[in-house]
Amino acid sequence: MDKERLSILALNTIVELIPKKIISLIEYLGSASNVLQTNTKEIQQIVDITDRTAQTIKERANLKFAQEELLLAKKNNINILTYIDDDYPSQLKTMCDYPPILYIKGKIDKNDINSISIVGSRRATNYGKIVTEQFCKYFAQQEITTVSGLANGIDTQVHISTIQSSGKTIAVVGNGLLECYPAGNRKLQEDISNNGAIISEFNLHQRALPINFPRRNRIIAALSQATIVVEAAIKSGSLITAELACEYGKDVFAVPGPIYSKYSQGPNSLIKQGAFIALNPKDIIEQNSILGNYVLKRKKTKNKTVKKDTSPMSESSINILKMIKSSFDGISLDEISLKANIAVSELSTILLDLELNGFIKSMPGQVYVATELKIEV
Repeated sequence: MDKERLSILALNTIVELIPKKIISLIEYLGSASNVLQTNTKEIQQIVDITDRTAQTIKERANLKFAQEELLLAKKNNINILTYIDDDYPSQLKTMCDYPPILYIKGKIDKNDINSISIVGSRRATNYGKIVTEQFCKYFAQQEITTVSGLANGIDTQVHISTIQSSGKTIAVVGNGLLECYPAGNRKLQEDISNNGAIISEFNLHQRALPINFPRRNRIIAALSQATIVVEAAIKSGSLITAELACEYGKDVFAVPGPIYSKYSQGPNSLIKQGAFIALNPKDIIEQNSILGNYVLKRKKTKNKTVKKDTSPMSESSINILKMIKSSFDGISLDEISLKANIAVSELSTILLDLELNGFIKSMPGQVYVATELKIEV
């Protein structure tokens, strides 16, 4: 890494210096190297920063801190991109406060411009999980990258479902890449880096702080061609992501839900405000011209076909499927047995057949939910 890139890294390691101010200083003074060599009083005349921050800029001029950060990144197989690098994601430049530095574990490539961000509640319902799984499965089949924030709930489901469907997923996090948040996603974080990439703008050992997540959300929104909100409360980070996506000129989709569910208030509110309704992953492809053209080109070159299961269903299977579909967030094995008046042993065989054919999915606690039926690729 040359001196200018090291200088950009040095500025980025100053926690109090936000991206917009870093870029403003570099543009005004001509280079990051010049910023580090400029006296503190002149710097404070250019941007509004405290005496302490100005003094820290002066201290970073020897580049020692940046060199140590670079060596630590290399030791942990983490790539550091500056905004002047050729492979820096061009779509991030749509932001006025784009990150000067990106830490990346894994791999991002040109095809990742064909991506969709999917966000939602940390307390996802079975309905939200199933919708997310079906959408991610379809996008993986179309070789469309999914982007989310690695939080509990919908975000986690996005990454897991994409990996299970042999797709590529990118997680944008609000902490340094040598930290793990939430702690329970440590293994998933490793899996993502092997099947896509983990991205952060924060120093390697930066802890996850509440003020970091709005910054993370802007990257999620800008990195993707469209944003889908699956479940979210009215006041949530997911709606912030949707608002940012709208500001960046990206399509915003919302998955509708029951009007009495607080986790559907966010998506339903977005729809009321003019967001596109996402009833099917194909809705996104049909609405977004960039993704639509990409999928069309893939179909022409690969000409994939999908086998349809045309075998008839028994009357019992049809009735049980209707029962499961009528329950928004799933129905238990015992409740199905009681309502259908079918022994558990016989019912288990029917349920297994429905699940193998993609009509339903079993959730923890022997709860069954209906899935989106066999979306054609």
